[in-house]
Formats: sequence, structure tokens, C-alpha cells
Amino acid sequence: MSANHEFLTLMRNSKFAQVANPLSKNIRGNSSIPTHQIIYTPKTSAKRSIYGIKTGLPQQVGSSYISFNDIDNYTGMPDVEKNSGKYYNRINFQEIGLPTKNIYSESNPLFPGKSTKSEPTNREETLVNFLNMNKEVYTSEVQKVLRSNPNIHREFKKWLVMNHPEDLIKRSETGLGELVRDFLHESNVVNKKKWNLLDFGKPEAQLHVLGNGGFSYNQRGRLTNTPNGIKHDHIAPGRLVATKDATIGGFVAQAHDRSVSLQHNYSRNYPGKHSRQFTMPFKVSEAVVTHDGSVRVTAEGIKVGDWMKKQNRVYSPSNPSFQSTGERHKSDAESLQSLLNLILPN
Repeated sequence: MSANHEFLTLMRNSKFAQVANPLSKNIRGNSSIPTHQIIYTPKTSAKRSIYGIKTGLPQQVGSSYISFNDIDNYTGMPDVEKNSGKYYNRINFQEIGLPTKNIYSESNPLFPGKSTKSEPTNREETLVNFLNMNKEVYTSEVQKVLRSNPNIHREFKKWLVMNHPEDLIKRSETGLGELVRDFLHESNVVNKKKWNLLDFGKPEAQLHVLGNGGFSYNQRGRLTNTPNGIKHDHIAPGRLVATKDATIGGFVAQAHDRSVSLQHNYSRNYPGKHSRQFTMPFKVSEAVVTHDGSVRVTAEGIKVGDWMKKQNRVYSPSNPSFQSTGERHKSDAESLQSLLNLILPN
């Protein structure tokens, strides 16, 4: 028992020695690639602000997932954001349990097919594509790669002699393009464009997301069983941000205007509250994962539930010390009265 207690104490008091260097200082930036390492801690440790960093965080964080730029700095106040990063959005979306749709023609995108291969050469069939570039690349980039291959013409002739000697005699212009494609695809002496992690976030990278992007691994048409029976629809909480837009699972979903007209009018005209303070249920119809990784979510509003009856004018604070003086004294008096009722006889 003592050994386990010592181990738990050691783990509780342990701190991070180092983490991955962030690719950008903007924790909530609009980047197409992950820029920060996500730190996870159980909810019990999150309530006590134990995240393994050298600086104690306020109790108002209360989230199991955080991102930060530095473990510690000279001011003792590192930049920390809770519930940040694309990884947290993916976890929120997975909790819905909705199988995603894909724009691919194959019935199941998790298995290889003509349009789901990682080789971009099978999709564009252009010469620059065989140099690790897409067809929308600038001419200067192509010239830079060609200048790094001064002997490419000589190597191409050697490749023709070894593999297609008859084409040197025929001089067919129509088949020359196919031969150049085969040479660029098979040759190991050609210096192609090199990519690093930061380059993948640029528009000219034109990456293609395979499968479902990690948002859901459920199969379409499969029944989901719950303690109350078979689950026919996918219900998720969300907030209205516009007339036809709602935030659901970390994404902005398009909601049908007829299904959310009542909720929109009620939340906007309620006195003393902002429309985004109302959390209401939505039925998520479908979620489509495009080739660039973006997700298009379609939902319908549900005009049932007790979300309209909630009369909380303000947000409930996560830390009671942030309440007003009267509210703190009232709660302390109630606790003292309960204690006296247990001690004193009737």
C-alpha cells in the first residue's frame, strides 16, 4: 500500500521536462495542420489544475485537454488554451457517433481504390505531378526543380536505351509524353521537390485526405443499440450562431431554416440573455468529409426539450470564489446551518 501511495505521489508531483516545439505561436490559429501538442489529464486532475506544467493554472480551466506554447517562461504566465486544437474537435465529433460520407466513388473509403490511393499521380496524370508538384504550381517552382537536375536529358536517353530502344528509332511524338511520365515515375536519379511538415499546410501542397479523416469509424447502415433500444437518429447539443448556422461538435453546421425558426426567434427575443447562451438539441442528418479534410455538417432543429424553460440569467461559475459576496455568505450560512442541525439536539 505504501509503495502505491509513493508512486501516486511521485506521479502527482511530476512535471514535464520537455514537449514538442510548437510550429506556430498562435494556439487558436486557422492552420490546416496541427501546430501544438495536446496535453491530456483526467478530469479528477483537471479539477485540481494538475497538468504537469511548472506553472499552476486557475481552477476555471477545468478541461482535460489543453495546449500551450511554453512549459514556463520568465513571467511565470505561459500561454494556455483549453479545448483547443483539431484533436479536441475530432473527439467531440466522435462522441456523436455519426458515420461520415465521402466524395469518393468507392463504397467503402477505408479500403484502397483508384481515387483513395496516396499516390497523387493516379489522379492528375501531369508531368509536374511526377515531380511531387500539382498542376497549379508556379513556373518558377518547376524551373527550380529542373535546374537541380542538369543531367536529366542524358539520363532520359539512357533510360530509353535500356527500356524502350525502339522508340529512339520511331521518334513518335504522341508516345513521348507517356515515356517521360514512366521515366519520372521509375527513375531514382531525378531530384524531385522535397516537402517538410510546414509545407504541407500551404495551398500548393493540395493534400488529399484518405478514408474518413479520423472523424468516425462507424459503418453506414449499421444499427446502434442503447439501453433504451435501437438508436435511429443522432442527437447532439448545439448553439445557434446565425439564422441557418449552428455549432455542433466543434463544427459549424448548416441547419434547415424551417426547423430552427422557432428556436432562433425565441433565443434572440429572450430578455436578459444572449442568443448563444441557449444550448438546444439538433438532429445531425449527415456529415461529409471532402478531399481537403473539411467537414460539411447538415442538421435539423428539434422543437422539444426543456432548454426553453431554463431561467439561468448568468453562467454558473466553475469556482465558487468568483461569486458575489452575498452568494458566498449565503452558501456558507447554509453549510453552517446543516452542520449545526447534525450536532445540536432537536
